[in-house]
Amino acid sequence: MTRTYVCAIALAVLWPASSIAQGENLPQVLSLGATEYRQRGTSAAVRAWLSNSALARDSSLVSRTIASLREVEGAFGHFVALEPVATARIGSRVVRTYAALLYENGPLFVYFDTYRVSEKVIVTGFLFNAKPDAILPSRLLGG
Repeated sequence: MTRTYVCAIALAVLWPASSIAQGENLPQVLSLGATEYRQRGTSAAVRAWLSNSALARDSSLVSRTIASLREVEGAFGHFVALEPVATARIGSRVVRTYAALLYENGPLFVYFDTYRVSEKVIVTGFLFNAKPDAILPSRLLGG
């Protein structure tokens, strides 16, 4: 009986951690977007992140995303870096990358959902928020 409880507790503690890999390589589309953000600005970053994505065809989404990031820049200053926090594999081709967009005066938390097709990785979804608990899984926040 004790052995069953120990096994159940070990699974409860270890299983969630195994679904999030820390320190995995950042998909090239995300690092390219970060480089574009630093060198050429918000519009270039959004275009890079959404290259080859169906999301790029939604001009309203693209405009809102650019406007939102510019608003963040107004509050936090210039973009400095994209820092990956963790990844979660969602099947064989889909990965959610949790990251912090680092600005001069504070971070913006984000997740990017990416999909691998052939040799390309495309962004299929994303969400930004200044509050880490709105983006990051609770287990990354010590919860």
